[in-house]
Amino acid sequence: MSDSKLKVAVVGCGMIANSAHIPAWQTQKDVEITGVMDAMRDRAESTACKHGIAGVYDDVDRMLKELSPDVVSICTPAGFHKDQVIAALRSGAHVFCEKPLTISSVDAEEIFRVAEESKRQILVGQSMRFYNQISAAKEFVTDGQLGDMYCADVARLRRRGIPTYGTFHIKELSGGGVLYDLGVHMLDTVLWLMGNPRVVAVSGTTYAKIGTRNEGLITSSKESGAFAGGASNKSYDGNKFDVEDFAAAFLRLENGATINLKVCWAANIPDSAGGIMIMGTEGGLSFDPRVLDLRLIRNMGRYQVDVTPKIMPPEPDHPFYAHWNEVAHFIRVIKGEEEVCVKKEEVLNVIRSLEAIYRSAEEGCEVRIS
Repeated sequence: MSDSKLKVAVVGCGMIANSAHIPAWQTQKDVEITGVMDAMRDRAESTACKHGIAGVYDDVDRMLKELSPDVVSICTPAGFHKDQVIAALRSGAHVFCEKPLTISSVDAEEIFRVAEESKRQILVGQSMRFYNQISAAKEFVTDGQLGDMYCADVARLRRRGIPTYGTFHIKELSGGGVLYDLGVHMLDTVLWLMGNPRVVAVSGTTYAKIGTRNEGLITSSKESGAFAGGASNKSYDGNKFDVEDFAAAFLRLENGATINLKVCWAANIPDSAGGIMIMGTEGGLSFDPRVLDLRLIRNMGRYQVDVTPKIMPPEPDHPFYAHWNEVAHFIRVIKGEEEVCVKKEEVLNVIRSLEAIYRSAEEGCEVRIS
């Protein structure tokens, strides 16, 4: 990369682009966002006006041809990722793509193959890895504080947090529901902390019990993941809801460890439900990814001890600060200063597991992953 500014283009002008990707790129030194694209041109125009970006497009190929960006941020629904990521890679751009990379492991393998052929870097937006408390948890694991990790309980549960913005609830566009929205984050985080053992078998089930209703409840966009605002809080038509709003799974790992996973957009549960617990032979970890909370559970001599490390508050103090860390990391990767954090094998392990959960739910039995 030359010493000139890194040229970035953004595909998709919804909440995550406006609240996370664009602000994160714009605070980086020697970076210029040269264009934004959205199939709905008025959204692209609104985003460009809001952030002072010159280029406005409603066609990906035209944008790539005219701007020749160094990096493309993909912020569209998951069902569009494959074609857009491959187009960006083949144009010569590095790619920062929101999770999940694709809705199919076969498509994900093709994307990585194109990235290797194009000699371009790709970063999948598993932003939870860049939370301060989770970075600290990874340090404890790497230091051997947990010993042999053999069991984990993972839950991310919302009382009423179905995204009313975008197309999260439409399977044709997003590929799936809460598993592809929250499940991909939670499963990636716990597998990463445990060293990415391969998932070999899954027993899962999915439900659509709340999302298909038009309850007429008073809710906020923050409840559905738009923590920085900037998203519509209008009601959606429950008759068009054709994905899962709740999923649960039991996963067996190649090293004999197991994971219990639960995620939901809506259920009749307390607002504070959820968190991650990892159990090891020498210690355990307990934390809620949504807050600066982390406990290391160990023994000290004859005594049982909970260690609560002091986690520094995020900089900047922004709900999507992890995206700032992701973007800074990706710039260092592009410059050759670091290896990309989210590895191909890790991405494929997660996507294959999510596919297996859907298949298990459909077939009503445990599914082996070859």
